[in-house]
Amino acid sequence: MNKKKFLAMLLACVMMLALATGCGGKDASAPADSAPADSGASSDAGSDAGSDTASDSGPYKIALIQQHQTNAFQIAVTEAAEAKAAELGAELKILSADQDAATQISQIEQCVTEGYQAILFEPVDPDGLRDAAKNAADAGVVVINIISACTDWEGAGISAVSYGNNVKAGETEMQQVADLLGGKGNIAILTGPSADAGGLQRMEGYENILANYPDIVQVVSPADCAWDTAQAQATVESWLSAYDLDAIVCENDGMAVGAGNAAGANSGIVISGVDGTPDGFEAIKDGRITGTVSQNGGAMAANGIEAAVTLLSGGTLETNVLVTDNTWIDASNVADYE
Repeated sequence: MNKKKFLAMLLACVMMLALATGCGGKDASAPADSAPADSGASSDAGSDAGSDTASDSGPYKIALIQQHQTNAFQIAVTEAAEAKAAELGAELKILSADQDAATQISQIEQCVTEGYQAILFEPVDPDGLRDAAKNAADAGVVVINIISACTDWEGAGISAVSYGNNVKAGETEMQQVADLLGGKGNIAILTGPSADAGGLQRMEGYENILANYPDIVQVVSPADCAWDTAQAQATVESWLSAYDLDAIVCENDGMAVGAGNAAGANSGIVISGVDGTPDGFEAIKDGRITGTVSQNGGAMAANGIEAAVTLLSGGTLETNVLVTDNTWIDASNVADYE
């Protein structure tokens, strides 16, 4: 081999060796899995940051099944639940049972089938909804009652309840009425549906206070107006033509507004409600009703959503009975609650 050919071959070998070393140099200077490891660390950090609000596969799926959506109180419940779910990054589905227990049972079953991880509901029938709640809980769903509770709710596997103290609300309302009447007078009462647990508890509160005031007389039997403003207005219109009333005590603001519409502004009749709703506040301001006991339905819903997310995230609750406060609101302080 002549000298020129030998040098050419030697140069080619050197270039090939340099090229091979260059291709392998990156692997030698850094582990092959370093980039995926860094990427994985970034992903894990993001997961940890969102662990309180979302599952590994996406936002927690929560269903809220309301008794109905026909008055300002229930609208406040809806809006507060939506706001809290958005704040916590949860996916929220809202349904209305339209006051029908069979519908609510079907809705609970459908939400379980659709893979909802938590179900909040206000039982239309506290006895009739117990089995549906237990079946959902047995299927691994976090079940929470809001506003009112199923009978033996803990035995049914319900994780928590978020509501107001309805007996206390009734006592607060009737005591205010008794004070305004000076301990005597003719009264009438408007109630929610006869089987509604919350309404029954408020009536219990009324009776607790009335036992102390023998000169306060119910001149007509309580009327079931199904929480409805129009029904309450029609009922009170008929009462006013037949009875001399000093006070009309209503188990919710919607019915109190109906009573106030029938009596007119500044009628001289004490008219009270429960719930602390915007329409109730407006009626206080223009003199159609005297006052209301606020239980903050929005807080009941928000507290329930927060409890569900806490449990779904693997956390624990300090208490599984979440109770909102009762506050009497009248013309003297209504501006503070609007």
